Amino acid sequence: MKAWEDLVSTALLGTRRRTLDLAGQPPAIRALTEGAQDPADGVLTAAALVTNYRRAGRLPIPGARREDPAEPDGRPFVPPAARERLARLLHANRPELLEEWLNAVAATGFRVPPDQLPQLAENARTRVSLRAPLAAVAGAVGTWLGERNPDWAFLVATVADDNDDAWQFGTPARRQAWLARALAEDPAAARAALAATWRSEPADLRAAFLGLLGEHLAEEDEPFLDDALADRAAGVRDTATHLLGRLPEADLGRRMAARLQDCVTVRSRELRADVLQLTLPEADDTLLRDGVRVPHGPDQGTGRLRAIISATPLGFWAKFGTPADLVGMLVDGCPLPVLRDSWATAAIRQGDEAWAQALVEAEPGGRSTAALIGVLAPERQAATVAKLARGLKVEALTRLILDLPRPWPEELGRVLLDWVAAQQDHRLVAHAATLIAKAVPAACLGHRLAVIPLPGEAAPWRRAVAETLTFRREMHEELS
Repeated sequence: MKAWEDLVSTALLGTRRRTLDLAGQPPAIRALTEGAQDPADGVLTAAALVTNYRRAGRLPIPGARREDPAEPDGRPFVPPAARERLARLLHANRPELLEEWLNAVAATGFRVPPDQLPQLAENARTRVSLRAPLAAVAGAVGTWLGERNPDWAFLVATVADDNDDAWQFGTPARRQAWLARALAEDPAAARAALAATWRSEPADLRAAFLGLLGEHLAEEDEPFLDDALADRAAGVRDTATHLLGRLPEADLGRRMAARLQDCVTVRSRELRADVLQLTLPEADDTLLRDGVRVPHGPDQGTGRLRAIISATPLGFWAKFGTPADLVGMLVDGCPLPVLRDSWATAAIRQGDEAWAQALVEAEPGGRSTAALIGVLAPERQAATVAKLARGLKVEALTRLILDLPRPWPEELGRVLLDWVAAQQDHRLVAHAATLIAKAVPAACLGHRLAVIPLPGEAAPWRRAVAETLTFRREMHEELS
């Protein structure tokens, strides 16, 4: 509307620098403002009138029709108590608890009332972790909203398209949703579709597609992943290497083991501990083909060794000793932290519990400790953390707790709550306890820490922990 644009320009520049062009205003407005003694008064009067034109002075659009309603959704709405709790979560701005609530709703087969979807969608627009669970509980109404508001397009991401149009012409979110569904329902068709378009996909989508493929990884994926090792995008190469590490018989592992064979020896010394002797590998064009690209600099040899050890099956080391033996050996030719970090990467990729346990015990406060604990079975996770809690200082243990992979198993959750209950008041304990209260699984929410102390009987952080545990327990009970 040119009349409005002229008003805005005149107001911004000022009436001393620009005169309002009344000829561009509607006749009724021109008649009311032409006689104004003060040009500024004329601009303000015209702006007020044009505002009313913009709000209510439009002619009806010919041929307009009512939007088709959303497809029916037979799922029941959440119970009234859960609906009230959702309103409290939205008002309190607790995104981590809101995410848990949405996941619980999705697991129980309820859906969210339509009147609360817009506010939920606005929350999910700025917090990515809310999008998938919200799309699941929003159902057909969410799809309807997402198709009409580009900012809420993520609500359409879980639509189960019955044809290949979503893969060929859909948005990135829809294409990822199609691939995830197809990998579960028709793996052969999904893999064929991915291979057909792979070369033309942008790098971020190639990495995302490989991540989805990793959720359905099979031996037959090895040739495809092997080709991806030469991808020009580092993220794609790293993901392919990680996935191949989960295939114990992959050719990549054999090639890496053959390279490593010439770099490792054990040197025995009388009356003294054995030494693990490492030789740094030379540059090799075949390493580039296998995804190993080391930045230029003085530590290129160390970088190549790190990449080779990380991608070598851990069974290679059995001829030199057990994991516990090897992690305790003296090392020559390579910094010990580099070797242990490389072993840790391999143990995490390959899910090797024996190596993970040995590395945690060798260096309890290492930077990979939390990820290595995530490799262990639930009972061993709990036992290992309980042991570390007795040996580590509060500062180191707090850092470890913050980094532990989630979701936590029930056994680990109970160990962490018991640790909190036994601690004295401490700033770092309070920080860790707040996270623990939010992250322990639902089966742990009846812990004795959930008894809310009376005001003044305990430190404020203890009361906050009890309130969080109680709030979460009630949240799940309302949906059960």
